[in-house]
Amino acid sequence: MHELRTILSDWPELPTDEACTPDDQPVPRELWPTLTPAWRDVQMVLEADRRANSNFVATGLLVAEGVMAPLATTGLGPVPSARYGRGWLWRCGVHVVADGERPAHDCRENGRSTDHGGARDAALHHVLTRHPDAAVPYIARRRHALRNWN
Repeated sequence: MHELRTILSDWPELPTDEACTPDDQPVPRELWPTLTPAWRDVQMVLEADRRANSNFVATGLLVAEGVMAPLATTGLGPVPSARYGRGWLWRCGVHVVADGERPAHDCRENGRSTDHGGARDAALHHVLTRHPDAAVPYIARRRHALRNWN
């Protein structure tokens, strides 16, 4: 599995469990850290895609200050209905903490676009509208980062 520091050399160390917020103690909206995502360019096949033999080549990671793992990934991958069989794809990478309506889960939302910028715009819009609390450092998000990126 790729460690984030091998992809982004300036990626910070993960906080300890003790420095994170327990999952069963929801943080009020007014105390959420500001989410200011930015795209970081990469050009690689991520380990999970290599294992799945998906032929997806990541071209961007959506990251933000204080977030423990990339919020979304964009890249070029197989799209059966696209010309030449490939297209621009995006997928969310946010761990959603349990609330009264649904259990904790990794967001699996994804989509495709006709161009690179469209895929990035769609991923950014999804994260900002569906996961405005993504910068809250819950323990489950730390474990998600360890499971998927370290």
